[in-house]
Amino acid sequence: GSRKYPIKEPFVELIKGSLNTFLNAMTWPDKTAYPVASCNLQDFRNLTDVYLDAVFHPRCISNEKTFEQEGWHYELDDASGPMTFKGVVFNEMK
Repeated sequence: GSRKYPIKEPFVELIKGSLNTFLNAMTWPDKTAYPVASCNLQDFRNLTDVYLDAVFHPRCISNEKTFEQEGWHYELDDASGPMTFKGVVFNEMK
């Protein structure tokens, strides 16, 4: 989410009502790209607005729990087991 769109998964909601021809994110170890495309100019502008707000005003700045979920974190599944890395972005980078 972001400042203008403070919902958990704005991109999932976009897909439901958009005419997009491409909407995704690609993550590398040192960067993330957010390509977007639509044949409809107004739809493209709406998609771009959501993407830019997510990039420049992400909720993780004002909500630490959002970053802890989406970035990476340690998780302990069993008290006697090892700690493992978990997180949405971490899993995408594997």
